This record gives sequence, structure tokens and C-alpha cells, in this order.
Amino acid sequence: MKTVLAIETTRPIGVRDLNGFISGIAERVPGCFVSQGPSSRGKVTVTILSPQAVPLEVAEQVLESLPDLCDAISGMSMQEAVRRPNPRQQARPAPAPVG
Repeated sequence: MKTVLAIETTRPIGVRDLNGFISGIAERVPGCFVSQGPSSRGKVTVTILSPQAVPLEVAEQVLESLPDLCDAISGMSMQEAVRRPNPRQQARPAPAPVG
């Protein structure tokens, strides 16, 4: 299951703070893979791959345990994961009639 967190920031986040957040999620969700996704000014995306969906409350608990990072966050929400079509499941054109 892919869970994507959109994090809005009030200032740039340091690598150590972001790594602390990613490590905190990994500790609370056994068997998951956590990575930083696309970032832009004022926004960071964190992607979590795990056997089940990760509730927003888990990320909020991790954030509360990191006071320096908590001060830099203005909002956090779940984001819809981008789904790419499976090439094998795409509709194929019907064969042309012979004759």
C-alpha cells in the first residue's frame, strides 16, 4: 500500500530533521519503506510503502516527538498517490474485420 504525506513547511527543513522523521515512521510501521518524494518551496512529500495504509496519526505522533521539526511544519495531510496505468491492462483496439 502506498501512503503519501504532503507536509507544508514554514522554513527549509534540514536533512537531519527530515531523516529523523523518516526514521521515526519506519520504527512505528514494521516492514515499511519510507522515502522523501518531490519537494518544492514550502512543501515536502514523504512516501511510505507498507503492507497496509498508514494513518495520519502515526505521522503526527512522530512529528510531536521532534520539536525542532514540529516548529517548521504548518500542515500535514494525506495526498492521493499517483497511479500509473498498467500497460498490460490498457484497452487494446479491436482487430479490424477481414473481408
